[in-house]
Amino acid sequence: MTTTRTTAASALLLLSALALAGCATTPGGAAPGTSASGAPGSAAPSQDADVEAAWLDGGRAVGLVTYGSSSCQPVVGEVTASGQTVTVELTDPEGTACTRDYVPRASYVGLPAGVDPTQDVDIVVAGGYTGDAELDGVAGLTAPTGELIGDMVPSAGWFDDAGLVLLTWGSSSCPPVFETVALDGDTVRATEAAGAADQVCTMDYAPRLSVLGVEGVSDDARPGEIVLVSPAGDEQRIAIIG
Repeated sequence: MTTTRTTAASALLLLSALALAGCATTPGGAAPGTSASGAPGSAAPSQDADVEAAWLDGGRAVGLVTYGSSSCQPVVGEVTASGQTVTVELTDPEGTACTRDYVPRASYVGLPAGVDPTQDVDIVVAGGYTGDAELDGVAGLTAPTGELIGDMVPSAGWFDDAGLVLLTWGSSSCPPVFETVALDGDTVRATEAAGAADQVCTMDYAPRLSVLGVEGVSDDARPGEIVLVSPAGDEQRIAIIG
């Protein structure tokens, strides 16, 4: 059995300089059409949670999608692999007041060495959440080495016909927010909203996962590319896995 540990704390220790600086994005990242109620509360996770997954980082990681409060991102603990079965410990953050909305959230899970992303993978969630998901293998993906962080470049993967997980890197306190996400011919086009002028962000460099809803996509014609449009109008093309 191979083991790796991917916690928010360890990611920050590896990547962070804990200071504040101006940032051009604002917090967010939920799928279009969802919103937080703003009502504080304690989000009790279901013992049998809906779990979905998307390939990220060329096959070295997955975006694990769960549903619940947008303000209480699940915490990834120990990740182990036995053959092509990956078990992920997932819990809610402690001591956090949670909004009472119900939206898809994605957590970054680095895969242990020995998992073959070109073959089907079964993901089992344990801890505060329980559930499972299946990921079809994709030819050409890179086998993970067990390192916490991969190439630190943007990537994206489908988790169902109408939704994808987008991985970007930057301040963990300022994930991107998208004004529009829509089909544009044979691509997905996502336009990022400008951040507030007085927005401040931590100076770490961490994975940020956004769950994006895309209307009008069919299983046999999923776009293979997403075009990210910055607030300044610059475009970046990213392949979508799956």
